[in-house]
Amino acid sequence: MATQTAKTDSVGSLDDGNLETAVEDSGVTLVEFYTEWCGTCKRMKPVLETLAEDTDAAILTIDIESNLETAIEFGAQSTPTFVLFADGQPVKQLRGGQNEQTLRDLIAQYND
Repeated sequence: MATQTAKTDSVGSLDDGNLETAVEDSGVTLVEFYTEWCGTCKRMKPVLETLAEDTDAAILTIDIESNLETAIEFGAQSTPTFVLFADGQPVKQLRGGQNEQTLRDLIAQYND
């Protein structure tokens, strides 16, 4: 039972203070920069939850309105913006809504 509960919470939420630590602690991390009012971001939520459950990557989100400094640092000027980190370094950025397979392929490319 505990494993199922952990999977439900598998998409983590970040703020300015913990992004660096979070991406360094995981080999491959996909971070979605979003806003609460973004319709596309809301549609991406189930995709991110699926990826978190069945890939080895850490899947995290960060609200750009509450964490503007970090959003600027990573060039997240529109939502959603996805930044893929490998070994703590940003390696790829995608803007706008993405389909599950595109994100899955991106993760797999750096997960090997």
